[in-house]
Amino acid sequence: MREPRRSPNHDLTRNEYALSPANRGFGRMAFVLAAVLAVVLLAVAGLRFFENHLAPASYLSDVRAENLELRKELAKVRLELEVELATRSELERQVATLNEQLKQVGDELAFLKSAGARRPEK
Repeated sequence: MREPRRSPNHDLTRNEYALSPANRGFGRMAFVLAAVLAVVLLAVAGLRFFENHLAPASYLSDVRAENLELRKELAKVRLELEVELATRSELERQVATLNEQLKQVGDELAFLKSAGARRPEK
């Protein structure tokens, strides 16, 4: 019989080879830490985005609402001021009229006193 021809790779088939997982403890830990760091950075970036872009809109709407309330209050106070000025003007007119009447009554009283003093006695 003829001897089978041996290929150069024939020895590779005789030996047993087993695949075993390499020690990846450090690699997995680094991956998990990198993932956690990425999540934290994304959360911080999202918070900054919210504060810079979305929160000012909310703040702006609050300021606009407050501005509207202040305008209403200003209109009310202006109306009260107009009423106060009109009342004051009317009171000043009344005081001037009463002063004029007082002057006339004083003149009449002075006239009557002087007429009473000149009255002939009987």
